[in-house]
Amino acid sequence: MNDKMKYDYATMPKSDAETTGMQIVKGRREQVRAYINKEDLIYQRKGGQNLKIRMVYPNGLTLNEKNPLIIHVQGSGWFKQDLNDHILDLKDVITAGYILAIVEYLPIPDFTFPSQIEDAKTAARYLYKHADQLGIDTKNIFLMGDSSGGHTSLMCWATWGTDQLDAENKEDPLPDIQAFIDLYGIVDLLTIAEAASIVDHKQPTSPDSLILGGVLPHQNPEKAKQAAVPTYLDNGAEKKPLLIMHGNKDTLVPFEQSVQLNEECKKRGLDAVFYCIDDADHGGSLFYCEEVLMILIDFLNKHRNS
Repeated sequence: MNDKMKYDYATMPKSDAETTGMQIVKGRREQVRAYINKEDLIYQRKGGQNLKIRMVYPNGLTLNEKNPLIIHVQGSGWFKQDLNDHILDLKDVITAGYILAIVEYLPIPDFTFPSQIEDAKTAARYLYKHADQLGIDTKNIFLMGDSSGGHTSLMCWATWGTDQLDAENKEDPLPDIQAFIDLYGIVDLLTIAEAASIVDHKQPTSPDSLILGGVLPHQNPEKAKQAAVPTYLDNGAEKKPLLIMHGNKDTLVPFEQSVQLNEECKKRGLDAVFYCIDDADHGGSLFYCEEVLMILIDFLNKHRNS
């Protein structure tokens, strides 16, 4: 083998070749980039479909071999998800040293509550079991979701470590989660129709109805209550720290949903912090601004094990 082929970055000598007019830009050793894994993971087969996880990694010379993980549940109105939807929005979080695992779940109308929460928990178990191969620091796992995925994240937060909303063998424990993040998530299907929205939440074709199997929430309040986050806040399970972020001009999920959640948390003395993103709609450029991303990163860093 040619000796030149034996070099890696550490052993490669720096070239001293020069030419007239050449300008030098100093490379930054601490720079981190983000890259999407070439192939999605298949974490389970359910309903005749392979469910995937899209892995996005930080990459840089100063990173550890294993990095903390954010399990992200994608919003989609509970319909089929676009797993690329927020990768660029969350680029700064990834380059802060966090792996992003975007979880696919089976969509409505064929798969109704609580299938999505069960899928998220199954995905978390899969990632934990394959942590060594995937470069995951198992002491630092976080769970996040936006919109309908925020509802899933919140339901996981409220029931983590219990037998509730979990289809797996109870002898197969869930991994420890350091903290949870809810980005403009749905909280309560019974109250969502009370606030302004471009969605008619009282139509049988609305996502609110389809997630319950075609039942209008206000016509079957007991069924709707089972899909409401406050229902599970007094179940005796430990509630890990929660970050809530919501725009006060959200046209799809009313801002009042997060106000209600924050009030429920305050009543129970739960560790929750709530940020109103002024003028922001349902995600978008106003929401995913630099300040919001810094708050996200600071929250993750605060709850990260050293």
